[in-house]
Parts: sequence; structure tokens; C-alpha cells
Amino acid sequence: MPSQEPRRSTRGAGPPPLPPHFTTIQAILNAEVSLGSLVSVIGVVKECQLPVPTTGRDFKSTLKLVDLSVQDDEDQALNVFIFRQEAAMPKVSLGDVVLLWRVKVQQYRAYPRSVITNIATAIRVYQAGLIPEPPALAQKALADLDRDKHAPSTEANAYVSYLYHQLDKSTLPDEAEFRQRAEESRNVKQKFSLLKDVREGQFCDLIARVARPPFSNFGTVTLYVSDYTENPHFHNHTLEEMPAPDGDPYGYGYTGEPANVPKLDWVGPYGKMSLQVTCFEPHASYVQENVSAGDWVALRNVQIKYGRDGRFLEGFLRESFNYTTRINVNVLNAEDLEHADPRLKDAIRRRRDYEKKKQKQLKQLKAAQVAGEKRRESLAAGEKRKDSPTPEPERLNTKKRRKAARAAKKQQEEVAAAAAAAAAAATTTTTGAKEQPNDPSSTDDPPLKLELNEHVTCETHKAPFASITSILNLPIYPTTGHPLPFACTKHRVRVRVVDFFPHNLQDFACSRTLAEWDQLSDNGDLSDSASLSSSSSNNAAACDGVQGAKTVWEWRFALLLEDADPVVAKNTTEQSPEATRPSRLWALVDNTEAQCLTGLDATNLRRDPKTLERLRERMFTLWGNLETVKRQTQTAGSRSAEGIRTRKQHKALQQQQQQQQQQQPPKDSKKASLRRRAGLEKPPLESSDVSSEEDEEENEKNEEAGRGKERSIEKLDESKISNRPFACCIKQYGVRAKNGEGTVTTWVRCFGLFGTKICS
Repeated sequence: MPSQEPRRSTRGAGPPPLPPHFTTIQAILNAEVSLGSLVSVIGVVKECQLPVPTTGRDFKSTLKLVDLSVQDDEDQALNVFIFRQEAAMPKVSLGDVVLLWRVKVQQYRAYPRSVITNIATAIRVYQAGLIPEPPALAQKALADLDRDKHAPSTEANAYVSYLYHQLDKSTLPDEAEFRQRAEESRNVKQKFSLLKDVREGQFCDLIARVARPPFSNFGTVTLYVSDYTENPHFHNHTLEEMPAPDGDPYGYGYTGEPANVPKLDWVGPYGKMSLQVTCFEPHASYVQENVSAGDWVALRNVQIKYGRDGRFLEGFLRESFNYTTRINVNVLNAEDLEHADPRLKDAIRRRRDYEKKKQKQLKQLKAAQVAGEKRRESLAAGEKRKDSPTPEPERLNTKKRRKAARAAKKQQEEVAAAAAAAAAAATTTTTGAKEQPNDPSSTDDPPLKLELNEHVTCETHKAPFASITSILNLPIYPTTGHPLPFACTKHRVRVRVVDFFPHNLQDFACSRTLAEWDQLSDNGDLSDSASLSSSSSNNAAACDGVQGAKTVWEWRFALLLEDADPVVAKNTTEQSPEATRPSRLWALVDNTEAQCLTGLDATNLRRDPKTLERLRERMFTLWGNLETVKRQTQTAGSRSAEGIRTRKQHKALQQQQQQQQQQQPPKDSKKASLRRRAGLEKPPLESSDVSSEEDEEENEKNEEAGRGKERSIEKLDESKISNRPFACCIKQYGVRAKNGEGTVTTWVRCFGLFGTKICS
């Protein structure tokens, strides 16, 4: 009979061989198979951990399999990690034979090699009580499983019978022990805890950030970790902490005080937010080799108790009783937050909030220090005036004198305008003239044509053109009748570029640090969108980054756009040039819009001359010879500055002597000084054709210190600029303006370029 042919061939051939494309367990454990390979395995169930939920959608179950290649060593077995939905998990018992197709070989830390399932894995289970003796086939013992439709071959069915009956059953546990271990595996206690909730005598799991580099001491390694929650029973780390004295680097000494950490090594939070964890072997070696300051780690089974001095809570990570080789420290990947543990995301959010609060407090502390210095100086000046025999008249500084001069000039202009208006009214009444002012809507002249730059295109091709003048007019709120500070609107305009900022093309790209929380879905743009305060290519090292964060380069520059509307140009030709100059506004260009405009990605332009030259070519299409004219003006300004410096040498000497007498040297922050030297002053936030009063006052301060802007030394000769107007899209928006103390005061109107592209 056909069904008896396999049996006759099996008797004649002896023990059946391992089926084709299958691998022995010993070959996997002995690293005869490379990591990441997909293999097929046949084994007998020795231990089973029942399915438990994971942080994702799947459940996890673990099987321990043995075969004839490892039956002589009771400690050797292959761990199989199965990730599936709970309903699709295979149901196994002690001694069942399991066939695995296409499982992946892996190794986790120092543990023995194991295999893990994937989407292509197929699993079939043979029930131990139904497996016949060889040479009979074990097909009738095959359990039904809806998900896995893979049909084992005849060779596999024959080998299952042989394997089950040839394996030494003494290497397997008894039935009661097998069931007990399986049930214990399901009773997984959720030991995860935040540091604010830990208490003495507790064993807990933690997810925290390493606050300082680990250090070893007498066979142990000490960690300081924080999840940015506060516990009143922790040691209070302050800004004033200094390194411990020589000879007692870890603070064990004779005072019982906890270790003080050098500021340069401490990257964690201050206050009672950090826990000291002492790691014993085998965890100590792993921490020493793989963990560094700033890493996010997951710690399992940390014992919480008071330290030897009995003052503060500490953590202790000891060797596991049942699993002596298990490492309870895992370094987490904070760069891929899309697939990260939700508890890690929450910790990163807490760190983000802490960093914002810390920066705000530091600004307030600095402002308080400055205010204290001013009070002490004013008190000292008052005491000096008291001691003086005759009161001195009040001296106006440069700022107050110029402000008074502007007020007087403005008053004179108002008086002159009123007189001119009265004279014009009298003339009209006498002559009886009925001339009407120029009205562009009533003129019969043909409309002026404007030849736009065809190499520059924008998004809204069919939108009507607006003028800069109409855009600068603030809208009136219909309910109150007051103008709004800004309006969120978009316009299509015809303009030409008459200036740009920064003054050096190499500073059009700036660097910033990419923090961990930038990947969070709820993380907004924490920076001021209208500010150019990021570090430029010339001063990338000055960028205040976060420990362990990456540095990225982005475009950030501004263009001064002048109205090129033909109607406006016609109506302004009959008046004085100074009063009829076309309206202008500063338009910021952020990273995304600059990529659209130039078709280039931002880099360090001072170290990438190729990209710099391509940028110069693209911008020449936009603004013509503007960069050349501006460079020539800056060169001429630097030459004239030498003469100005010589003529004002005597005056500067007098100012210096006066400052020394008053003991009030000019104050200037290091960052502001660097930015002025590099010519990186910001354009006015609210666009207009002249600088704002604050900008003028800032110029005055710079002139007093001998570090005026380049445009104050030599004015740009706009008559030499040769470029063609182009069509572009401008958006209007508002940003929250802050005062010197970092407090939000009011809204400021800003403009930005969008949807515009230079066609190469």
C-alpha cells in the first residue's frame, strides 16, 4: 500500500536525518549561524512563559526548547521570543514538539543567543501525548492553529516522532514544576515607579536620565539618575556645589556628607530630583562600558533604602537570585520617539518643562543681579552728591540729549506744516481755484507697465497684486474702532530687494541644537519665530545647546522689500523724493521657505564654499548687483571709519576719563559684543522704511561704545543698485515681544516670505 512505503524506507534508512533547511539548537548557541539570519528549528518544550502584554499592541510569550544536540547539558536551551496577538499565541504543554520556520537569530547583551519571531514566522505544535513511536509519522499529533497554515513535510513529521522518543526526558522538569513556573510568569507585578513616589523598602523599575558620568568604587559603579520628578527624601543638588576635597573624591570621608559633584560633570537637574544608584556585578561592568552621562536608561528591580548615613534615599541594583547573568540596565534610544516607550516620552516632556523653567529662573536671577548693581551705583552716586559742597546741575547723557533734539525738531515740523496748510487755504480762497489732488483712480493716462523678473515665480498666480502701502495699513477692529496690532493675512506683491540681513552672505545659515523633545508630537516651536538669535556660521560654537543634543543648520535671513507697484511709482514722481520714497518692509525667510526659494539645503557656509557660490548665483538672480554694491559700501565705510576714529580720538579720550571718574564703565554682554562685531544686528521687527526708535537708541549706544553698525558709518548708495522687480508672496503675522527681563509685553507685527522660488 502507498501509505506503507515511507515506513519501509524509514526502517531501511535507520534514524531519520534532520529535515532540510533546519538547524540544530547547538549550532545556534555556538554562534555557527550569523546574527540576523533566518533559520528553522525543531525542539521539545522545556519551559513556557505565558503571554503578557507589552507596551505595544502585541503580547509576548517565551519558550525554552531542547533537542538531541543539547540534551547532555541541562543548562543549555534555546529561548524563543514570540510576539503576537494573544489569540494567535501557540498553546503548548510540557514535552510538546514545536516546529519554527523563519525565526531570526539575535543576541541581547551578554545573554546566550536566542531567536525571535517576525511577520513571516510560522509555528506548528505537536501534542506530546499523540506523537506515535517511529517510524510512524507524527502528522496526527499536529495541533490546529488558524494563523499558521504552513504544512510540515513528510521528513519533518518523521523526525518529530524520532526526536520525541529519543530525547532523554530526565532533562525536562516534572509536570507540576512546569505549570507552577508558567503561572508565575503570568503574575508579572507592575513595579514601575516615578522617583517622586519611591519609598524605603520598595523594589521598583525606573526610567531615568543619567545625571553625571558613572564612577567605580571597590567593585561597584555609582549612577546618578533623574526622571525630573522631585522627592523630598533625596539629596539637594545646588548650583553652588563644588568638587569634593582631594583625597575624598566620592564624599565617603569622615563628615558623612554626600558626594559633591563638579559642575562640568553634572548634566542633570538641580534640586531634589536625582537618585544615587549603586550597581553591583554583573550590572556594574555593563554600566561602566555602555552608559554615559545624558543617556536614558531603564533600571529593573532597584532596591530603595536609606544610605549608610541614614539621611537620604538611595538605590541599589544587585544580582538576581534566580538569573545570575541577567543585566537589569538597558540603554534606551531617545532619538526614535515614534516607537519609544510612552513612559520615556513622558520623562522627556518633564525634562523639556524643567529646562524652560530653569532658563526663565536664570534670566530672572541675572536681572535681579543687574538691578542690585544699579541700586548700589545710584546709592554711591547719591552719597557723592551729598559730600559735594555745591549741587551740580543735572547732566543729560547722549540718549536724553538726542531724544530732546528729536522732540524739538518734531515740534518745529508740526508748526511749519500748520503754517503751510494755513497759507495754502488762504491761497485757495483768494484765487477760487478748484484743483483736485492727484487721484490714481480718476486719471486718464494709460496704466504703467512693469517688467517682472520671469526667473522668480510664486504660488498664487491668479491672486490680485497688493501694494506695500496697503499692507502696512493696520486694520480697524469694527467693534471697538481701534486698530489691531497685526492681521494674519497673505498677499501677492510686486517688489524689489534693496537690502538684506545679515550683511554677510556667509551668515545666511545658522546653527541650532536639536533637543530630545523636538521629536515629541506636542512640542511646539519654542523659539521666537521672528528672531534671528540663532548662532551664525561665524559663531556656531556660541550656540547654547543641550547636553547630548545634535547641531543642525538652517536658513535664516531677511530681505528689505521695496514697493514696485507702477501706480505708486507714478503718483510719487511729482512730489519730493524724500517724502515719496516707495514703502518698504522687512520680510523674514525661514528655513523651509529659503529651501523653496533657493533650492539648497543649509550648511556651514564658511566651510562649504561650493554651496556658498551656488547661493550667491541664485540670489544674484533675485537682487542683481545688490551684494556687490553693499560690499563696496562696507569697504568704503571701513576706510572712512579710520578718519572718523582719528578725528574723534580726543573726544573718546574725554569720555573715557569721565567714565573712570564716575566709576561706571559701559556694560555690554559677551554675546551682544560678538554679534555687533560680526554685524549680526536684527532688522526691526515691525516693518517700516526707517528704523524704530528702539533701533535708533541701540545705534546710539553702539556709537558711544565705538562699535556702531556698518550702515551708520556709510549709507548704502541705492542709485547704484540694478535689479528687476519680481512677484512674490508675503504673509503677515504677530509674535509676542519680550522686554529685557524676558517678560511678554505686547504683540509685534512681522512679515515673512513664502511660496516663492528662483527658477534656475
